[in-house]
Amino acid sequence: MPYLTFQLGDKVQQIKLDKPRLAIGRVEGNDLIVPHTFVSRKHCEIVQTDSGYLLRDLNSSNGTAVNGQKISQVKLEHGLEFVVGPARFTFQAERSAKDDNDALAQFAAMAGTSTRKKSAPLRAAPAPTAATADAAAGDQPFAADAFTADEEYESVLAAPDWVVSSIESLKSFGRDVGFGVDEINIVNARGNVVHVAAKANSDDQQRAAAESITLLRTLLFGCCRANASDLHLEPKRDVGQLRCRIDGVMVQLVQITPDQTKKLTSVIKVLCDIDITKKSIVQEGHFSVVAPGRRIDYRVSFTPSIHGQKMVIRVLDPTSAPQRLRDLGLTEYMYSQILQLTRQDAGMLLTTGPTGSGKTTTLYAALREIDAATRNIITIEDPVEYEVEGVTQIPVDEKHGQDFNSLLRSVLRQDPDVIVVGEVRDSETATTAMRAATTGHTVMTTLHTKNTIGAVFRLLDLGVEPYLVASSLNIVLAQRLARKLCPQCKEPRRPTTNQQMRLGKAVEGVANIYGSVGCPECFSTGYSGRVGIWEMLIVTDDLRDVILKSPTINDIRRSIESTVFTSLRDFGNNMILKGETSFEEIDRVVGVDIG
Repeated sequence: MPYLTFQLGDKVQQIKLDKPRLAIGRVEGNDLIVPHTFVSRKHCEIVQTDSGYLLRDLNSSNGTAVNGQKISQVKLEHGLEFVVGPARFTFQAERSAKDDNDALAQFAAMAGTSTRKKSAPLRAAPAPTAATADAAAGDQPFAADAFTADEEYESVLAAPDWVVSSIESLKSFGRDVGFGVDEINIVNARGNVVHVAAKANSDDQQRAAAESITLLRTLLFGCCRANASDLHLEPKRDVGQLRCRIDGVMVQLVQITPDQTKKLTSVIKVLCDIDITKKSIVQEGHFSVVAPGRRIDYRVSFTPSIHGQKMVIRVLDPTSAPQRLRDLGLTEYMYSQILQLTRQDAGMLLTTGPTGSGKTTTLYAALREIDAATRNIITIEDPVEYEVEGVTQIPVDEKHGQDFNSLLRSVLRQDPDVIVVGEVRDSETATTAMRAATTGHTVMTTLHTKNTIGAVFRLLDLGVEPYLVASSLNIVLAQRLARKLCPQCKEPRRPTTNQQMRLGKAVEGVANIYGSVGCPECFSTGYSGRVGIWEMLIVTDDLRDVILKSPTINDIRRSIESTVFTSLRDFGNNMILKGETSFEEIDRVVGVDIG
């Protein structure tokens, strides 16, 4: 009877092909479960036909590979090997029991790269049961008894081989950054370099700490290469789930053992000067890394969950964000208007959008257009994310009564020319900021509304006097960040009738728009990088007259009909027609009801 030889790490088992179909995937419902994030829920299948056995890929995210090439379907022949995530299979035609044992022995020899302290006897594992399927559906690290780690390992934090392999793969994650993982120096919250790059630790008593630092370095290096904005460590019942946010979307990295989770958490707490004995409270801290030509800061947050503290690390890499207004992707008209405001002695720039839409990045880019040598620039932030040379930056500290409004009142006595207020949260802060904009200061701040017209009504709703809103506002800028289609795998598609209707006359003469596919270059997401989607409202005299008279949305729309105004949706549609992003992505970040 034909069978498969199945290797995962250094464990090997044989599977008889005694059914017309064998399904392989990550979750319950498959005949063979490979519980790994690189394996799709339903990955591939082996089907018996009149002419033999066929291997079919089921549109998996990472593909099924034969001889290093992804396949959609191939006929299985004796000795053919294929790869599913971290697992390797070899198809064996019907042979004798002696040949079976020889094949297992040969396969075990091929897996001889294990770093075990002691070798365990090789044994065939039973087919997955309901219990093991349930374990896999819960993202357990192993699917069957043969894959239970019952021996000690010397590899990173005593992890199973396939975990080590997945962690090691992060070193080649994403793009080249100009330095290696061994060139990273780790700096604690006090500013001291506590883990020097490429420093050997031969002392056995320091080995556990060194292994934890090795894991941390690898994770931070992978996030840097992938341009990730956040790293999440989520403790589960039997594993720790590591994920990162790339281009605003969560991407799974790897599962690690509970021992790894505890040690990694403790190391990061020590770096942040956080009490490692307290695990049921919210804790916050920060640390940094220094690499050749690079310094990256990290803000750390711990929050209790049912299986332990969840950790989120915010990556504050100044090189990953646009530095100047020219880098934001604004239209020429928008760029010139904002640049003109930064050169004025008074006025207000208000940026709006949801959390994570890049409002702070826009304010920093505008700040860098101002000559700090000739003007006194002060920022009030919660917290200070990036240091800007020549700028006085003040963090909010509400525990000591230093909120946005109290700090803003204090800053007005510091002879400022330019004031940046991180966020308008209440009526007092809004009123104070707008008074400052009318008394000879350039003020830049942010507000949480979905578009520019909504910002006007939000200020009025906060209780700011209409005359103050009308006289202080100069520019309202709404923004979103949309993922750009991966240039390696995007594919042309004919727009549907509904899409043509929504794109309007702009779609005339355009044969195709583009959609996402997914490939290894973009981590199978179909997208790589992000682009700004913008809407600018210039406050003209006509609009000021409307604001003073209890306006409606239609009143404001009529007042700007003669001005240059492009809505978020229209800007996004232009990006679709240029082939930079997809229709689905613009619907996700802008919505279908914003005009």
